[in-house]
Formats: sequence, C-alpha cells, structure tokens
Amino acid sequence: RAAPPLAPAAGPALGRRPPRRGYHHSGGGMAGRMGVRGGASSVGMMEGAFFVSRTELLNWVNGLLQTSLTKVEQCASGAVYCQVIDSCHPGTISMKKVNWMAKADHEYVPNYKVLQAAFDKNGIERHIDVDKLIRGKYQDNLEFLQFMKCYWEHEGSADYDPMPAREGKQIPVWAQPGAVAEQPIRGGASSAAAAGKENLRPRPSAEADAGKRPA
Repeated sequence: RAAPPLAPAAGPALGRRPPRRGYHHSGGGMAGRMGVRGGASSVGMMEGAFFVSRTELLNWVNGLLQTSLTKVEQCASGAVYCQVIDSCHPGTISMKKVNWMAKADHEYVPNYKVLQAAFDKNGIERHIDVDKLIRGKYQDNLEFLQFMKCYWEHEGSADYDPMPAREGKQIPVWAQPGAVAEQPIRGGASSAAAAGKENLRPRPSAEADAGKRPA
C-alpha cells in the first residue's frame, strides 16, 4: 500500500503575502502600541501623514488647537499631544492636569503620564518614547506629531473647541491663538527689537529733502 501524502506545512499559501499588521513601534520608556480603535487599527508607516512636512503639520495643529507653534520641538512638553487626543476623545483625558508652562525635562514627564493614561483608556496601542521626546529633538517630535495627525485623521472631530480645555490655565505665548513669536535675526536681536532701533534712527527733514531735489 502506498503511504498517504503528507499534509502541507502550516503557513501562508504560496504566492500570497501574509496580511499586513498595523504599525507597531517598540522600545523602552512608557509601554504602548499603536491604535486599535476603528480605522486607526490600519495605520501603517506608509500612511500619508507619515510623509507630511513640518510646515503642514504646524498649520494643522495650530488650526486644530488654536495655537501659534513655530517649531515642532515646542511639542516636547507633551501638552500639545495631550490636547490632540482630547480632540479625538473629549473627556477621556485629564486636561486640568496638563502643565502648559513646563520648561524642563522633569516637568514634561507628568504630562506624558497623563497622555499614557489616555492612550490606555482609549485603547491606543502606540509606544511613547518619553526619554527621546522630552529632549526636544526635531526628528523624534516630528515623527510623533505625524503619528498624531494620522490618528486624528481616523478619529478626530471637526467640531472640537480647544479653548475651554485650556480655560483658566496659565499658558505660554505659543499656546495662545494668533500670537506672533519674535523671530531672531542676525546678531541675535529679535525682529521687534530691530524695528524699535529702526524707529530711533533720525529721519531727514523736509528741508533737506527739498535741497536734494533737482531744480
């Protein structure tokens, strides 16, 4: 009697690729993995938001939160990230605990604890690399803000009013709507200071101007 044919080994069928998994980023720091809420579970590194430019990200977050961010690194305190999640899931994050005036690494950490609690509550599985983010490095905060925009595109609401969540809190200039930060120019002086110096320069009198005109 001929032996029965062997059963095929378990695994993906020939010619077929295994299904893609949602974006997962591992590492140290606070644990967490990317999103399992509705459409957010399908977010991958090839999502459009992961190719968004710095300028477009800043325009988006300033429009959403009515802030005046000029640099991605200003997100390092975690306050902006907290409010982006509040815009997606209002009432699920303790915005009253967010310290907008945090200026040092150790003051940033409590904001990320608030953010992690919101991630857990909303089933957002995404690693928060606090140790890197609080250093205020451009690339780390750019990538995390890209993720935030990507998540907001799946879960965000266009009807969100950001101001009540910050009501009564002391906030920096960049967290105020319509604020214009002074831009440094050569020599370290600000544009406002330069304008002030310009105004102090003596202007030629009308008589002098008239004397220079050709007869």
